[in-house]
Amino acid sequence: MDINLTLKETITLKPCQQSDRKTVELSGLDRVSPAILYTIFFYKSQQLKNEAENHVERAKRSLQKVLISWYPAAGRFKFNETTGKLEIDCNDEGVIFTSAVTGSKLEELACLHEYKPCYEKLVPKLPQANHISENPLVVVQITMFSCGGISIGFGGSHALFDGIGAFNFLASWAHISSGKDDSDLTLPNHSRDDLLHAINSPNSSRPSTTSSIYEQEHITAIQDLYGIPMQAVASDDRCWETALSRFGQIDPQGGLVLVTLSMKKEAIETWKRVAIKKGKLSKCSTFDVLCAHVWKARVMALKLHSNTNICLQFPVDSRSRLRPPLGENFSGNAFVLASVSCLVKDLLEEPLHCTIQRIQSAKNVITNKYIKLYAKALESPDKFFPSMRELTIITDWLRFPFHALDFGWAKVSSAALLATPVPETAFLMLNLEESGGFLVRIGIEKQHADDLISNFNNLNYISIGSSSSSD
Repeated sequence: MDINLTLKETITLKPCQQSDRKTVELSGLDRVSPAILYTIFFYKSQQLKNEAENHVERAKRSLQKVLISWYPAAGRFKFNETTGKLEIDCNDEGVIFTSAVTGSKLEELACLHEYKPCYEKLVPKLPQANHISENPLVVVQITMFSCGGISIGFGGSHALFDGIGAFNFLASWAHISSGKDDSDLTLPNHSRDDLLHAINSPNSSRPSTTSSIYEQEHITAIQDLYGIPMQAVASDDRCWETALSRFGQIDPQGGLVLVTLSMKKEAIETWKRVAIKKGKLSKCSTFDVLCAHVWKARVMALKLHSNTNICLQFPVDSRSRLRPPLGENFSGNAFVLASVSCLVKDLLEEPLHCTIQRIQSAKNVITNKYIKLYAKALESPDKFFPSMRELTIITDWLRFPFHALDFGWAKVSSAALLATPVPETAFLMLNLEESGGFLVRIGIEKQHADDLISNFNNLNYISIGSSSSSD
């Protein structure tokens, strides 16, 4: 279906209190991808219908208030003239805020968590800019539906904050908007100085012997990528000037589609028990099970040659693993990639618990020393974009209680992702429309989508393994 919108206003919201002009030096973890990631939150409530205008005005005022402590969100990117690295100029230029109305009803959209092309209208899209410093780092659109429902389309640059940082920003905004005392909020820490000092200090770990990221053989997440093809390479951060305009778009020629898969809690709990018993594991998380299952289902769907070297990578939060710890209020990117590498035939022939053991072992590699070596390697100016057929990336959003983002009008009924900077990435999320359920949002080439869905819904194949890879 389509959504016909009437835009009521598009304005730039600045902090209601001017901040001190400063520059946030970004780490290599931040500069991996500064593209904007868009998420839409849906709210169903008949009570909203007659007070929608008041709710929108309150959300605007509270957003201006939250920008006081989250001042980098109102800033703009710039390049350091000496290093060529991306930085944030905290200049209070503001965030883009759009409000809109539509005659459509939320029930007409059916499963709200499933991506639909019409969702692109529920977020403000940035115009094509001549320079990276012209575009905002945060954009917001509130759309009022005729049924009384509301959607909040939120976009934030991944260089500004990681998933935890973005959720904390939204939670702070919702907290203030709902009328709660803002003194209850923990102030965010935006400085990357402690992280940069930790990875660059002489005592942190053995120093890098080269400035090139391609020679960091001691880092598993980088070494594993040597075994698969590269799509493209770039020499420094200025590649983002042209690359950013293409990120977040599904290329019709590429044939990618965004698929949302669902899994019931009962199936996950059964797999956990089986994996713990057969693999003699001390524990097994929901992420471990879903991660292993998605990797197998995707690789099987792509029909790669059985002797093809493949790689699974997933972000691990380093806030508490780094020494000294960054703290839970750190707003920047603190995730480093854990990595698993093997042949297609090994993955598809082994039972679920063996794949889970690989994933758990990869997590254990993420030590204080590894984090510092990994982060230090990313300070290299080199950029690389590996082939997304051989590489599977899975991101854990299961920890985010999106339903708790109450702006004072209702709890979140559902949430959906638009195209992400790397559309093939799989995002694991809670299913807000089904208590205890889980979702997987992933991009895949259209010709492989049906096989992916079939493999994912086959609840038996991973227990006995499979040898259905292509010869």
